Amino acid sequence: MQTQAHLKVVAGTPVVFGSESIIAQLETARALIESRFSDAGLRLAGSLDMVGRLIESLDRLGVTLNAATVSQTTEELLSTADGLNALPAAQEGRVGYLTKLRSASGTLEAHIDEMRTTLRYLRAFALNVKITAGGTIRASDEFAGFAERMCDQLDLGVSQLDDLGEEIRSLTARLEGAKAFELGLGGKYKTLIPSVPNRLAVDAEAIQSHHSRIVKVAGSVAAIARDIQLKVGKALMALQIGDITRQRIEHVQLGLEVTAKMQREADLSEEGRDRAERRLLHLLADQMADIATDFETEAAKVMKGLAGMAQDTAQILIVHDLVDASGQGGGLRGLENSLGDAGILVEDVTAAMANAHRISSGTVSAVEALTHRVDAIQRVKRDIQQMAINSSLRCNRLGEIGKPLSVIAIELSSHAGHLEEAADQTLGSLKTLSDLASDMDVSTHKDDKVDAVRLNAVRGRLRQAADVVEHDLAGLGSHSEATAQSLSSAIDQLSLKEDLGDALNAVALALAEAAGPAVDDMTDILDVVHEAIGEIGRCYTMARERTIHAAHAVADATEDAPKRVMAATDATEEFDDILF
Repeated sequence: MQTQAHLKVVAGTPVVFGSESIIAQLETARALIESRFSDAGLRLAGSLDMVGRLIESLDRLGVTLNAATVSQTTEELLSTADGLNALPAAQEGRVGYLTKLRSASGTLEAHIDEMRTTLRYLRAFALNVKITAGGTIRASDEFAGFAERMCDQLDLGVSQLDDLGEEIRSLTARLEGAKAFELGLGGKYKTLIPSVPNRLAVDAEAIQSHHSRIVKVAGSVAAIARDIQLKVGKALMALQIGDITRQRIEHVQLGLEVTAKMQREADLSEEGRDRAERRLLHLLADQMADIATDFETEAAKVMKGLAGMAQDTAQILIVHDLVDASGQGGGLRGLENSLGDAGILVEDVTAAMANAHRISSGTVSAVEALTHRVDAIQRVKRDIQQMAINSSLRCNRLGEIGKPLSVIAIELSSHAGHLEEAADQTLGSLKTLSDLASDMDVSTHKDDKVDAVRLNAVRGRLRQAADVVEHDLAGLGSHSEATAQSLSSAIDQLSLKEDLGDALNAVALALAEAAGPAVDDMTDILDVVHEAIGEIGRCYTMARERTIHAAHAVADATEDAPKRVMAATDATEEFDDILF
């Protein structure tokens, strides 16, 4: 089909039939169809773009809240809730172990005090040896040296005991601090547990249910939107009826020009010119009537498709229900806050377990150091006992004057034995302390359910999901409404039959009235009419026009009529294929 530029009757050469209003009506109808279909096409194209963005947002929402991710997150949250509910029992266990460690360290302090008392006795005996030996000239020098060496050993023992006591006091202070922290943690647990983990579990299950609904509705709306997208695409194709109608109107305008030209140039009588003009006006009136009929038929198909699309458009507004029901972040912001409270507990328990591990490893290290110091004290004991034995032997050689020293040496040996017993008890207490520390290390093994890294990862995923849900759901509400309004506006603008069809029928009726009765007398006008119809036909090749021209043809032109009718039928069927 050739596209013809908009034609106007040349100024100063009006159509002889004198109906300027028909020319104005025709131009008004042409301009109205051109603007109406152009605006509707732009609106539909804009709506198509909006529907595409709506589908993209819905698909992104579906990916963010896909079943696997939501299910995994829910399981991790429920697991975290279980782990949090188990924290008080674990905390009580740590307090129990710290209490046992404190008790064991208290026992050690008692043993140290006992050894310190024994060393004081031994030092007193050493001084007695020195004093007693001073009264005996033969033993004075020898036992004075013995007493000095003994005092040196005892001073070494006291020094070891001082260091031992300092380490025990340091350990005790750490145990007291850890226990105070645990007791404070226990108070916090009473405030937050089980309310926080229970709320976390309830929120997690509620979010899973709600987001499953969001995904389901989003998928349903996306399917509807894709169907609308397809229908809008078809509607844009079907809007060719507007372009076709415009071109056909321009052809009628061209026919009026040809008629005016014939009036100016034909060598006919006034009466002959009138008959020729009316014969051509009958042709143009039939063209216009066919334009109106064809337009109304095809427009009805377009409107039917748009009406179905309007029903689909209303369905995409159910996205508003999701927005209203979801609140901030689709409920994820509240869950994120619950996780914040859970995070406080996890941080505290992480600190408590780290503290327990430090206490455990510090206790084990302290036990090793304490054991070495007790070994040193035992060496002092052995040295004292050896000195006591040597003293007894020397006293025996001195005879009667050595008996007082011998008594003191026996006392030294006896108290050195007491020191050995206290040292053995201290070693036993150290073994108990070491075993308790090792048991504590095993019992405070990290629980993956309350792992801070894992919880932060879950919280990060929830925050990301909340951002998407907040952005997309809020956008979806306004976006779906804007899309629906855009489609509705395009449909309203294409109220094709009411005004456009009426305008076309009015022009056809005006042309028919101007044409008057049928012109059967072709005397002296046959060649002029034939030439004019031929000129009109050569300017336009639309199949439906050729059919009408064939019906109005004069002379030999009627022979091609059947072929032109078939061509018109084929063209109509081809156009039907692109409609709804």
